Amino acid sequence: MKKITVVGRGTVGVLAVAHFRRHTDWKIDWVYDPSIMPAAVGEGTNMVLPKSLYENINFDSTDMEQLSATAKFGIWKRGWGSGKEYKHTFPAGAYGIHFNATIFQEYLFNKLIQDKRITTIENNSTDYEKLDSDYVMVCTGSPVTAASKEYIKRTSIPVNSAKVFQCPWEYDKFNYSLTFAKKFGWIFGIPLKNRCAIGYLYNNSLNTEAEVTEDVQDVLSEFNLVPSVTRNLVFENYSRINNFTKRVVYNGNASFFLEPLEATSTSFADLIIRMSLDMWKGGMSVDSAQLMYDRVLDEIESMIALHYFSGSVYDTPFWKYANKLAVKQIEKEIENDGAFADILRRALNHNSYTFNPSNHVGSWPIRSFVQNIDGLDIREKLSMMLRV
Repeated sequence: MKKITVVGRGTVGVLAVAHFRRHTDWKIDWVYDPSIMPAAVGEGTNMVLPKSLYENINFDSTDMEQLSATAKFGIWKRGWGSGKEYKHTFPAGAYGIHFNATIFQEYLFNKLIQDKRITTIENNSTDYEKLDSDYVMVCTGSPVTAASKEYIKRTSIPVNSAKVFQCPWEYDKFNYSLTFAKKFGWIFGIPLKNRCAIGYLYNNSLNTEAEVTEDVQDVLSEFNLVPSVTRNLVFENYSRINNFTKRVVYNGNASFFLEPLEATSTSFADLIIRMSLDMWKGGMSVDSAQLMYDRVLDEIESMIALHYFSGSVYDTPFWKYANKLAVKQIEKEIENDGAFADILRRALNHNSYTFNPSNHVGSWPIRSFVQNIDGLDIREKLSMMLRV
């Protein structure tokens, strides 16, 4: 019988173990260092995660209740482009999840280790090639720095810091993730049953923690939120140059990080898990997996860039900088004339959302491109660039 080792027990680690447990008969060694706290970030998802959880562990509404999680029906956007407020909605019957990452990780860990095929090993293992296993998936945390020969920086994303406010409340007051453009960046809002997380994403070379703390106050007041805990994060946006070998694959923050606009991290991690299993079972080559990895990350980065390409109602140094990076990214995609440029053309040529929902570029189906092109008010701007 074959054996796989999953290293790390954060969100992506538990998702990987759940998937390999469901889709193989392999033995699973689960290696983690109990002294390292998994990252408690990534608390909003798109529609991929609940489908994957149902497929792999029969996840249902009872599990949602035990996690104090809430259903996410889309993304509430404000202040982007010309300032029009709109909601990027999910189709009827589909939803994402808002969840507490720490509780989620612990809950799934305790469920999964009941399986006798899974052996947990408390160890800080870093020499992955020497692990006694046929295959290895490394789901550890972020590298110390992405400025190394193993990673490339994702240069079109203008934010590198976050100020996060955890605010207790008695019930969830909205069922969309918030994505509000602000003077110095943008604010996310993640509603759980017992608390709301408000985070301000900004660039620490252009603005200060004090500035964003002052600028977030109107959103806290709007939803009557009083922070009980605050947290400061600094991050890089990056991906791995060689993410796949025949035996070892990297995932989660050990593989990539893109800012949480559009909540793409768990769905991309799920794609890496599925590609890896396909590769190990002989259905995909290492080179093909790497090409898909690079292509989809480029598409996701460009989806994010569309928001900064639209600008905002604020005329500040941050938005001048963000728009300059985004224009360069969109121009590059149009010049490459690949799948991203093609789906933009088709979205611009139609006003209806009645498209094939399985046709995705990045993590968006074409209906999402139409919704956001109109919501961000960039139809005319893109039409001129694409000459449609």
